[in-house]
Amino acid sequence: MKNLFQNLIFLLVLFLPLSNNAQTVQLKIKLFDLETNNYISDANISLSDIYFTTTNNMGEAIFAGIKTAGYSIKISHISFNIFESKIDILSDTLLTIKLKPRKINLKEVIVTSGKYEQNINLLPYSVSTISVKEIQTSPAFTIPDLLKFESGISLMRDGIWGTEISIRGLNRANIVTMIDGNRIETSTDISARLSMFDINDVERIEVIKGAASSLYGSGATGGIINIISKSGSYSDKLNLRINYSGGFNSVNNFFSNGINLIAAGNEWIAKLGGTFRNAENTKTPSGELKNSQFRDESFNALFRFRPVENHEIKFDYQQFNAFDVGIPGAAPLFPTNAIVTYPTELRRLLSVEYKINNLSSSLIKLTAKYFYQFISRDVENIPGTVQFIPGTNGQPPRRVSVLKISPGADHNVNGFQTQTDFKFNNHYLITGFDFWKRNYVGLRTRDQIIEILNANDSTVVRTVFKTIYEKPLPDANFNSAGIYVQDEINLFDNLDLTLGGRYDFIWLDNSETLNPLYEINDGVINNNPAVQKIIWNSESAQNKSYVFNLGIIYSLNPVSNIAFNMSRSFRSPSLEERYQYIDLGSILRVGDPNLKPEQGYFFDLGYRLFSDKINLNASIYLNSLTDLVTEIPGIYEERIALIKSNIGKALLYGFEYSFNFNIIEQLRSYNTLSYTRGFDKQDDENLPQIPPLNGTLGFEYYPFNWLTADFSVNVFDEQNKVAQGEISTPGYSIFNLRLIFKNLILGNITTSFSTGIENILNKEYRNHLSTNRGFILSEPGRNFFLRANIQF
Repeated sequence: MKNLFQNLIFLLVLFLPLSNNAQTVQLKIKLFDLETNNYISDANISLSDIYFTTTNNMGEAIFAGIKTAGYSIKISHISFNIFESKIDILSDTLLTIKLKPRKINLKEVIVTSGKYEQNINLLPYSVSTISVKEIQTSPAFTIPDLLKFESGISLMRDGIWGTEISIRGLNRANIVTMIDGNRIETSTDISARLSMFDINDVERIEVIKGAASSLYGSGATGGIINIISKSGSYSDKLNLRINYSGGFNSVNNFFSNGINLIAAGNEWIAKLGGTFRNAENTKTPSGELKNSQFRDESFNALFRFRPVENHEIKFDYQQFNAFDVGIPGAAPLFPTNAIVTYPTELRRLLSVEYKINNLSSSLIKLTAKYFYQFISRDVENIPGTVQFIPGTNGQPPRRVSVLKISPGADHNVNGFQTQTDFKFNNHYLITGFDFWKRNYVGLRTRDQIIEILNANDSTVVRTVFKTIYEKPLPDANFNSAGIYVQDEINLFDNLDLTLGGRYDFIWLDNSETLNPLYEINDGVINNNPAVQKIIWNSESAQNKSYVFNLGIIYSLNPVSNIAFNMSRSFRSPSLEERYQYIDLGSILRVGDPNLKPEQGYFFDLGYRLFSDKINLNASIYLNSLTDLVTEIPGIYEERIALIKSNIGKALLYGFEYSFNFNIIEQLRSYNTLSYTRGFDKQDDENLPQIPPLNGTLGFEYYPFNWLTADFSVNVFDEQNKVAQGEISTPGYSIFNLRLIFKNLILGNITTSFSTGIENILNKEYRNHLSTNRGFILSEPGRNFFLRANIQF
């Protein structure tokens, strides 16, 4: 870590003196609503697809240090008509532009998940996004809850707080998760990694649906999730914004309160924020879902400044703590009646980024970033199991009660990234290098009471309190270094070609591991228990991979195109998949250090239409994987176990679409449909955890500029194409209603809030991807919710 930080400082010192010899100027844009003359915030502005920014809460956007030249300017906002024009910027310039409101909300979004800013409609691969406006009006309180009705994405549950997503049938270890481009590396056996965020601090969420290994390396065989935090905008005068966000859900008495403060000047931006949330057990149509409560809090801080023209340094710190989080799911890992919680969870992130723009006429951007992320996860499992051991070979009978099993681990990730962006002729070329190292240190304790019984009448003769110390995984390191290149080429006016490639070198090592490590019997330490043995030898392993992607965009006309993407993907098995030995009182989960890397080929063919009245995005896809890692039922040490194994060949294919249509000026309909089929080609069996055919139909009515009424129905077909050990899931439909009141202005205060009902009919249904244990298997029931956002 120290060496990485020193290298970063060296880079900062090296590049600080660099400057562009060409004449540079400043462009300031002020945006107003044509009808109300109010400021327009959060509008996306592009200059010739080279420079990108968004307007602040005063409707201002500043492009500092741009070259004198002619530019094509494009401004888009979900609530306004697109503005396009050409302009010559020869000196410092101020533009005042008024946009005409539109009733239909079509997504015209700039995304960064392709490693640089791009228009979502001009990408060769499939992407879903969630905007800050959607986050502020949604009753969801986790990232997967926000994404669950996007086409091709399904919600997975290990609890109410602990959630994950499935992207086109692949999930958990097959999806790379990032916060502001920084990888999140932790165990995925029990959901937590996508719940450890302050949603009030999220600007948008981007999801690449399909293999993305050529840009993001090992693990992106199913897709990537990039959660982008609020970072503010520069202002030519002192600008202070205070934002309060609050919420309530009746289904679990959920309360949320958050404050976000952003101050900005011409050369600096500072941000402070925090949120506190609390929820009780969730009510379902079947009854109360016991042990589904949670409490969490978060704090975040950011500072950006421009030391000289075209240079920017950004410091970011995030901390998230969770307490007493119930885990009613994660079957069959835990016994049915076990009480399982996360007593404490912690995520800390520190990152430092240096960015230089316009180094030359062709080298338009250079970035270097160091990040450190620490995740501490503890589980408390009260299994409630009692085992009677008959007396044999002179040993008296015993009754063993397992009081508590407490696994815990620290996950430390250090990473460094650097990337250069070139633009020349008809090419946009990026080259980059990234390195990250995950260090794992874990321990599991098992508290037992052993009662020595009288062989004649079973009375207790003596009681022993025993604590067993074990290693669920060996202490280990996972290192990954990769170089990548991607070139976006404009071959003709209506044809764009994207070519990319990546090489990764992965190496890992682990310590020799004894099981158990030691025992404490009535306060006496025993470092050499009779059953102690070596379960993992000290080992090291290496993997190398070469992956590529090819993308084509063919524009049929200015508002529609056909997109094709083909890529080769790669995933090196994780530390948990290689080494885990999880014994929490139910079925064993066992890893295999000799697992082969997953490899695959992914194909995606799509059609996009993005006119003023219609927005259609449709895709068919196929994902062919070899050596897919999954859990196979088996026997390990004479116990029933789920053993990590490679499946010879797996195939996933399907289709999806999302459709928005402006029926009349004040009425919009929206519709999604998703279908995935997955099977093991070698054994001709269904793959597990494949979501059923599902879709959404909804209508938004805009009687006034400040009011939106939203009615929707979510429909899921039955899932009877199940894997061995899975149970079929009946189909169901749930109805929802939401009212959104936006931009209610009183002096300097702007208020927006939403209220509504989820699952209006209190429908009892089961999510096919849920792992709930016990007698309550249904999803949350009727929920009355309120969300408020107040900006000063």
